[in-house]
Amino acid sequence: MALLASVGKYIHYIHPEIAHRLGALLFSIPLPSCKCERSWEIGGVKVCGPVGVAAGLDKTGLYSRFLSFFCPGFIVVGSTLPRARRGNRPPRAARLRPYSMVNAMGLNSPGIAKVVSRLRGLRYPLFISIAGFSAEDFAVQLLYLQRHFKPDAVEINISSPTYRGFWRDAPTLVKTEFPVFVKVGPSADIRSVVRRVREVGWGLVVTNTLPVEDPRLSVGRGGLSGLLLYKYGFKLLERVRRLAGKDVPIIYSGGLYTCGQLREVLKLADAAEVLTSILYFTPYVLKLLNRCPDIRL
Repeated sequence: MALLASVGKYIHYIHPEIAHRLGALLFSIPLPSCKCERSWEIGGVKVCGPVGVAAGLDKTGLYSRFLSFFCPGFIVVGSTLPRARRGNRPPRAARLRPYSMVNAMGLNSPGIAKVVSRLRGLRYPLFISIAGFSAEDFAVQLLYLQRHFKPDAVEINISSPTYRGFWRDAPTLVKTEFPVFVKVGPSADIRSVVRRVREVGWGLVVTNTLPVEDPRLSVGRGGLSGLLLYKYGFKLLERVRRLAGKDVPIIYSGGLYTCGQLREVLKLADAAEVLTSILYFTPYVLKLLNRCPDIRL
């Protein structure tokens, strides 16, 4: 763990845009998948451990083979869109201390068809996160997945800062054969989303980044992630669990770095996702978190 702390310290000195490009090259190496070290369930979905990779790290489907080598509980790919979207122009990311980031990628995606084509043959628990600016955007992607790919679950992302509050409630969608989790952020009407999720038997992901102003980014604002998000994210998790009751499966995402945090989160959530901690401490943090002592199903 001391070695990982040293890595995190020195990463502060590399410009995030350069680090992103170097990471893209490294994460594209197709390493062999880890053999599941433990069994875990999230609302009936069988995965390999309590901590998975959050949406936003592998937006293109190119990195999942590399990430699977480090024994994550599961990998969330995306968010995808029906068609290609370029996203915002650089600079799109900036660092904050301690161990946090602000990013404004702009929901960049090569489109769901290209993403799915890159995942074929990968035998590892995969969730697909889908985004959209209309209910039709979501419906089209769900239909595509039903015909061409069978993920272990689907995340409906209504929480990206790029939406600028566009989604307040979960979109109305036809019943799907996949387990569905709705990812909510600070702009969502939490009560309404929880009510909708309970009605249709879906789960939740809490939370996405917190919108903040940052003049270092090309668009002047972005989403806060990392350690600074944890206090806010955990409070939202507490609120969502109170509203949802015990039966709704919940995945927590936001500033998770340590086994102590994971134990705290798993008192309320069924699993967790990480992203920024991977960027600071390498994907090996996935193996460490999934091996935390005193973690039980």
